[in-house]
Amino acid sequence: MNFRICISLFLVCCLLSPVMAQRDKNKQKEVTVKAMTYNTYSGRKQGIDKIAEVIKQEDPDIVSLQEIERNTEINPWNTPERLSVLTGMKYYYFAHALDIPTGGDYGNVILSKFPISEEKSFKLSVLKENDYVRSFGYVKVMKEGKEFYFATTHLDHKYEDATRLKQIDEILACMEQLDKPIILGGDLNSRRGSVTMAAFQKYFTVNCLSDAAPWTVPVPSPTYACDWLIYAPNEAFTVKAYNACYWADKESDHYPVVATYLIK
Repeated sequence: MNFRICISLFLVCCLLSPVMAQRDKNKQKEVTVKAMTYNTYSGRKQGIDKIAEVIKQEDPDIVSLQEIERNTEINPWNTPERLSVLTGMKYYYFAHALDIPTGGDYGNVILSKFPISEEKSFKLSVLKENDYVRSFGYVKVMKEGKEFYFATTHLDHKYEDATRLKQIDEILACMEQLDKPIILGGDLNSRRGSVTMAAFQKYFTVNCLSDAAPWTVPVPSPTYACDWLIYAPNEAFTVKAYNACYWADKESDHYPVVATYLIK
């Protein structure tokens, strides 16, 4: 081979090597995360162990659970810990919402297969003194060297939007301060096209891989979606799958939702 050609090929390889190495490095940083959100109805239909079976069968990396009772008449144990043991998801966090007059308390739970840190939660505001207290919580998760935040919430259920809009403002004020990609899973009591979902979309992306979200309530004949997995920022994620688990039609009054994301 001509000496000049050899030198030219060598120089081209030298120039391309850093580019290819950077591409490989970027590719290695991409991590797949399977997330679930599930309103459990406190396990009132078939027990919290059946909720754990649903989670275990879907095998997500991380889960947002709503309506979790702890040390109550119906669930006389540390429910987050019990779910952790039953599902094999080692890490968990309880976002306390309220104390139950007959004993125990109630809130949202995050389960994770992977280490968590920076656990934080707060109670969301209400507009009337006797309104039902809700909570919001989040953790930082580490999977395969990639850090991201995962959050859980359950918004106000009343027909009027005022309380939900106030709660969304509080959530966004918190989330906007974080410096890593964020997935939020919860019962948002909000339908596609509502003013409350529009409020979330000031910051979060709602991508269900179709123009309509899979319906989640009521079970077994759903008519609308109120359970969501959403994320931010948009450019940090690729949505690979988004589905309601319609096979789980006896364990709760909501269907769970599962999404698979590629975090860049």
